[in-house]
Amino acid sequence: MSFVIYDLETTGLERQWNLPLQAALIQADADLRPLGELSLRCRLPGHIVPAPGALLTTGLRPEQLEQAPLSSTEMLGIIARALEAWAPATIIGYNTLRFDEEVLRHAFFTHLMPIYATSLNGHRRADLLTMVRTVAMLEPDAITVPLGVNGKPSFRLGEICRANGIALSEDEAHDAMADTKATLALLRYLRDVAPTAVAMLLGLADKGVPHRMMAGGEVLLLGGSARLTPVVGVTANPTVATSWAVADLTVDPAEYLDRPAEEIVVLFSRAGSKPIRTVKTNAQPILVGYEQGCHTLPEDRRDLALYHERATRIRDHAGFRANLATALASRFADREPSPHHEATLYSGGFISHEDARSCARWHASPWPDRPAIAAGFRDARLKAFANRLMLLEAPQSLSPLAWQKGQAWLRDRLTTEADVPWLTLPKALGEVATLRQALPADDADRHALLDAIERWLEDRGRFFALAV
Repeated sequence: MSFVIYDLETTGLERQWNLPLQAALIQADADLRPLGELSLRCRLPGHIVPAPGALLTTGLRPEQLEQAPLSSTEMLGIIARALEAWAPATIIGYNTLRFDEEVLRHAFFTHLMPIYATSLNGHRRADLLTMVRTVAMLEPDAITVPLGVNGKPSFRLGEICRANGIALSEDEAHDAMADTKATLALLRYLRDVAPTAVAMLLGLADKGVPHRMMAGGEVLLLGGSARLTPVVGVTANPTVATSWAVADLTVDPAEYLDRPAEEIVVLFSRAGSKPIRTVKTNAQPILVGYEQGCHTLPEDRRDLALYHERATRIRDHAGFRANLATALASRFADREPSPHHEATLYSGGFISHEDARSCARWHASPWPDRPAIAAGFRDARLKAFANRLMLLEAPQSLSPLAWQKGQAWLRDRLTTEADVPWLTLPKALGEVATLRQALPADDADRHALLDAIERWLEDRGRFFALAV
């Protein structure tokens, strides 16, 4: 199987409310030899306010956001087509499963594209940060983990690369292609110094592997960010096919086996040690056979006989397994749905096959034909996203009334003083002031960049004030 290594640079950190501004993808063969690459930049969409902190980190000036050759729709379309053309592959990046992957999914969602493109057509998903952490636990002599400024181990990509002889300077970091090339080099290095662990971890990118391990009922070790914990698989989530519940075997199951479902729900979020945890089979969980990883456990926790006894009690308690399945199914039943379409990717239901076909037709049609296609969407979220894209990228395709309504929506979206979950112009100006206070007085370059960001934000605010 081939690989697709990628990285995104985004407008901010909140996954639902931000978009990629830069993307880099490298296709590599099974031996990690590059076969092709893409380096893409897009213009800032008009409804997004970029986080000043993100601009300060990447060094991007506001005017650069408006001069890129592609629109966000065009860039995302190129990415989606590349993922389809390069299938099947293992899709991998550094900290991508928690961040880049979620940003990309939400961006595909709001741009009427296949949301789960990284999971379709035989693709598997992996994360090199997960692999580095696991190798550091299982084979600490194989990789050097540097200490950060706080004296704790640092797993930042640049610092890990430099500690292991891979060039990635601070000036290069946060450029998508530089990060992608460094990720590929680090994956090669890791495969050379810890081939067994890397092969095991790449196997876990196939969701069927962790599913079978947890269904087998054996004592396993589940990895977190810094340590392994003895667990046993208990039951699959009856409502989410890629989620399993496991029991922490360091906790005596006597304290929860006879609890009703409504009390078991509380165990997932209680402070301190959590006796029950959930594992996503499609997110490369760190699951290791006990014998393979028991050397990482403190000596007073290497009690396989005790863990076998507890695992047997848990597996044989049919009432607990039934109550746990009920708890999993009802865990988020009382959660209030978001009133904002962007935040409903996972809570608002799947896109129907009919609407998915209409999305493809919408993209394939000339702009004048798209309003009629958008009007036919059954999913209200897709109608809203389509109307937004037409307003931002082809306002001439809208009727005068639709254009006026769109402008009023855009003005409110960017300038509202209400407590909304996205970044507005007033909130961004407040962030600039906070960042300026934290910057050393002699950091002239970053102060100048902050000044430019502030002027740009103020100009946008004045534009909408004049429009009113």
